Amino acid sequence: MAAAGLTTAPRPAEACGGFFCGRQPVDQTAERILFATNQDGSVTMVTQIQYAGAAPDFAWVVPLAEVPAVDSLAVFPQLALTALDTATGPQFQWPNDPNCYPAFPEATAGGGSTSGGVDDGDVTVHIREEVGPYDVAVVESTDPAALIDWLRTNNFRVNDAMAPYIGIYTSEGMKFLALRLKPDAEVTDIQPFRFTLPSGSPSIPIRLTAIAAEPEMGITVMILGDRRYGPANWTDVEIDDNQIVWSANQWPVQTNWTALVARSVDEAGGRGFVTEMSGPTIGIADQVRNTMSSDEQQVAARDALLPLLEGNTTITRLYTRLSPEEMTVDPIFRRTDGPVVSNTHLLPRYVDDRDLCVGAPGAEAAGAASPCDFAACGAGGLCRVVEGADGAQPVAACACVPGTTARTTFDPSGRPTVTCQDLRMSFLNPGDRALPDAPPLADPCATFDCGANGECVPMNMTPTCRCSTGYVAVGAIAADGSRATTCVLPDEPVPASFYDRRVPQLPDSLPGGRPVDVPPPAVVAASGGCNAGGHAGSAVGLSGALLGLLVAVRRRRRS
Repeated sequence: MAAAGLTTAPRPAEACGGFFCGRQPVDQTAERILFATNQDGSVTMVTQIQYAGAAPDFAWVVPLAEVPAVDSLAVFPQLALTALDTATGPQFQWPNDPNCYPAFPEATAGGGSTSGGVDDGDVTVHIREEVGPYDVAVVESTDPAALIDWLRTNNFRVNDAMAPYIGIYTSEGMKFLALRLKPDAEVTDIQPFRFTLPSGSPSIPIRLTAIAAEPEMGITVMILGDRRYGPANWTDVEIDDNQIVWSANQWPVQTNWTALVARSVDEAGGRGFVTEMSGPTIGIADQVRNTMSSDEQQVAARDALLPLLEGNTTITRLYTRLSPEEMTVDPIFRRTDGPVVSNTHLLPRYVDDRDLCVGAPGAEAAGAASPCDFAACGAGGLCRVVEGADGAQPVAACACVPGTTARTTFDPSGRPTVTCQDLRMSFLNPGDRALPDAPPLADPCATFDCGANGECVPMNMTPTCRCSTGYVAVGAIAADGSRATTCVLPDEPVPASFYDRRVPQLPDSLPGGRPVDVPPPAVVAASGGCNAGGHAGSAVGLSGALLGLLVAVRRRRRS
């Protein structure tokens, strides 16, 4: 969350149980994964499952290097994962300056199963279990078509867009863990899922995630082990605290931390993680152990989390923000050397000669932060400020390079924002069938208006806007969840040279969505439509393909 917790002194223990109190996570929209290494060489994984749609449409498919232990399959309390995320996330301290104080001074206070490898035609069924609200299968095949047929026959929803990506992993000899909700389960029953693999190094099969990922999707990885962990094949991105811009005109204090991460990862070619914290587990374990509560959920969260913390001496937290076109190589994590990394940051008073303190002598009344400080338009975007509607505060908007289109979504703090999305990464389009027996999909742009200087383009059955040269996209989200995106003129012109940029070529090994014929922005036609607002999200349009992260463990290579 961009508005992360501000710390000035240790907080007293709250009545709700301390560690499991209702604190806001750092990035409300991020996927969260917890890896815990075990003394026998196995790796336990817990992954959050996010989904919006109908229960019968839910599907979750995870490539795995090995078959997990049957007795390790279990649900995991969401409260435990959220609390650990909050405890390890960035915390920001007020500048040590008596002339610098916040706009809000009071805020500174601190069923049956099968296992063993059953042959089902060209598909080997290693596990078939009922776990909590889930029907769980672990299957394997060298024939991706046979595997997809088996999944569909057994009511695991797999659309055609997923098929080429499943083929990538079957060619690498991977197994697949598949989840669907049991017939009597509801979407509200969805919980994080836990399982253990016999060996390996933590890894994320990010290529399959690209099918249904939001642009600039946050990914938080927490790794418990005997040493610090870091990315083995991606860049370990570092951010200087002197780059942090903040605004004290709201509470919690808003910082540009998540935007800095997004821009830094873009500069690393879309392959980077920031180490937000790394240090001993003993302090966190003590907090969890000392949680005294009569609340059943808090007790369950404590009992699930404590054994993982007590079995490891070090916790590392890594964070990134990625768009689908950047999900071309699966990140792998390994033990690494390095110092303790604190998650506490001292906010600077001055950034680029700007005084960020509200009320300080010589500082502007509203501070010196710009809306674009807190925005991330994506690798193919450029931020510009536009005046707010009806006298509202100015807001950030995005110009998008040719080959991309502007999509309204949520930023990590839950506010509406715009990100430029690669047009090639649309895997489900009007006229397609989500499943072979489903009717053709309607055009979501039929009732969407981008304004007189924009054209609506469907992206994974969500309306987006391609703006004319010089115009930028500004987004809004209504109370009912409908999205609006409009192309307007910015306060500062967009340089003509910006439109000479192009999206990078996708690797030949990565199946793209649709081919894109990019028209010159100056001749983009205005859209029609009745300005009825946008699709609330792409989860339903993607026919139940989980809008969540797919995790795996790679076999550890012998040196």
